[in-house]
Amino acid sequence: MAARLGRELAQALLPIEATEHGIAPLPLPPQPRTFAELARCYPELLHRDARKRHGAWFTAEALVVPTVRRALAGATGPGASASTMPTGAISAPRIVDPAVGGGAFLLAALHELVAAGLPAADAVLRLHGVDVDGTAAALAALALWEACGDGAPDPRRIAANVHQGDGLIDLADGTFDVVLTNPPWETLQSDAAARARAAALRPLFHHQGRGKLFTYRLFVERTLRLLRPGGGFGLVVPASLWFDRDAEPLRRCLLDTCDLQWLFGFENTKKLFAIDGRYRFAVVVGSTGATTTAVRVAFGRTDPADWAAATPPHAVYGRDALRALSPASGAFVEIEHERDLAILHRLHGRGRPLLGPDGVFRWRQGDFNLTADRGAFVLRNDAEADGYRRGEDAVWRRPGAVDLLPLYQGAMLHDLHPNAGAHAGGTGHATRWEPPADPTDLRPAYLVDAAAWRRGAAARPPARIALRALSNATNARTAIACLLPDVPCGNSLGVLSPRAATTTPLRTLAAGAAVLASLPFDWALRLRLGGTNLNGFVLADCFAPRLDAATEAELARLALRLCAVLPWHAAMWAQAAAEGWCVRREPALDATERRRLATAIDVAVGRAFGLQCGDVAWIVRGCDRPRAASSHRKGFWRVDRELPPVERRPQRWLAAVAD
Repeated sequence: MAARLGRELAQALLPIEATEHGIAPLPLPPQPRTFAELARCYPELLHRDARKRHGAWFTAEALVVPTVRRALAGATGPGASASTMPTGAISAPRIVDPAVGGGAFLLAALHELVAAGLPAADAVLRLHGVDVDGTAAALAALALWEACGDGAPDPRRIAANVHQGDGLIDLADGTFDVVLTNPPWETLQSDAAARARAAALRPLFHHQGRGKLFTYRLFVERTLRLLRPGGGFGLVVPASLWFDRDAEPLRRCLLDTCDLQWLFGFENTKKLFAIDGRYRFAVVVGSTGATTTAVRVAFGRTDPADWAAATPPHAVYGRDALRALSPASGAFVEIEHERDLAILHRLHGRGRPLLGPDGVFRWRQGDFNLTADRGAFVLRNDAEADGYRRGEDAVWRRPGAVDLLPLYQGAMLHDLHPNAGAHAGGTGHATRWEPPADPTDLRPAYLVDAAAWRRGAAARPPARIALRALSNATNARTAIACLLPDVPCGNSLGVLSPRAATTTPLRTLAAGAAVLASLPFDWALRLRLGGTNLNGFVLADCFAPRLDAATEAELARLALRLCAVLPWHAAMWAQAAAEGWCVRREPALDATERRRLATAIDVAVGRAFGLQCGDVAWIVRGCDRPRAASSHRKGFWRVDRELPPVERRPQRWLAAVAD
């Protein structure tokens, strides 16, 4: 291809750097026929480390073209649109890609400008771009030159606008009408050089939160500076933009200073990018110089044809709904339909915050951090090899030594069940769990000093709600909660305790465990959970229903029967009797009975939230179908899949409210 340019141009635009001498060229199957094809496959030729460091991923045309079209159409400032300009006009939009890569966005913009009537030779000189990879930028410039066809300007004129550079610092603020880009998605912490760059950049950006710096967030903020008032943008960004805690200042900036028109989310199932198929990202389109009142949103789409459609499938998410549903975080709830918003509003209207100053509970992520507190516990296998044995009260003892208590971890619990996983071996990422041999087969990975734990008992309630901290919105269940006695927990469990003093703390906790383990609460939570860390930041925007005394006692009894099922839970039954809301000890051990009680919880919590039969039918839609493909992404169709549809928990709930 260099032969097509001539030796002088090839050396000027694609010089062989000193580090490249003596390196055999990599094979290019099939051989690229155009500079655009070479630019498209160039990222695949990079060493894996270099590709990751630069965030070099070619953006599929199926994403690029509709993004460019909508960004150009949505820009409102002077010179922002070429659609109504006469041929030869010189006021066409000035467009930039600050992380230009192979130039996919600029090529699509060139085609749009030409289709609007601007000569290619004029349109191409309105396009600008920089990239830290000089070869990628040169290929982008040559692809643009090639696309101009006959009468193209000298490629050096194009390369003067599209060249090597740092898009975060090298371009002039407020000089562009449209920004189009898929910036790198990396974190600036991988090595000393990245950390030094982060330290240099942080003072220059003001909406990045307090955590580590992500390159995509820097580029989003940079986009707003590059644009003139009314300028448009089309960006491809990771999903964390709409839900992550440290992205909240940037979300607020976008909503307060831009008309955010589209937030169209994808899951990478069809490998639009050569990364994990579970990875999620979105196309964000808007314009500066206005305030957002509503956004057209979609989440979890997999087919780029949806985005390319004349009217993409979407729901309208009002700014008022964002404030009402996420007052603490400003995070978007991943609705699939506007009916989701209506039901969520009803839940919030009938509820109170789960956490916070007006909330029902306090939250903490475990009592022991398995990394920082490793000196505070011992491996159970080592303790037992040293002579320790578990007693009937779940305390490990050895004559002449201190007592040891089990350290509970997330894998040990399941839905309102206190002993669903037994440690089978390994530590850290190599830890293995298996089902217990029998209900009393308690096998934690670690044990902690009982005396130290007991010294603080007076300051703690008599029990606690444990909630798995590692979760996912597309698991069978998102909220895996259980009522536990006063036992130590590791940081893979969130621990909730009553915020206000009460004479019936166990009743409050047991009812709370029932609420968290219910399908109504889980449905609202799984729409909200964007990542895999179920922490206080996510829970701060969740609501629990306001419970009258009778409903709270009913839920507490149901939860106690499901959770207090082991011999060493006698103290919880005694506490319930002392509080006066449960005088008979009736642990539910039979699977059929446990399913019946779980459905009773769903009915009671749904009733407290004000859900009607039609609402329940909407929430559990698709759960009676035999194939997962026929159901929606975050649905409960994964629950009880081993049972006939009519016996599955979501269908039992629907049948109960229908009756």
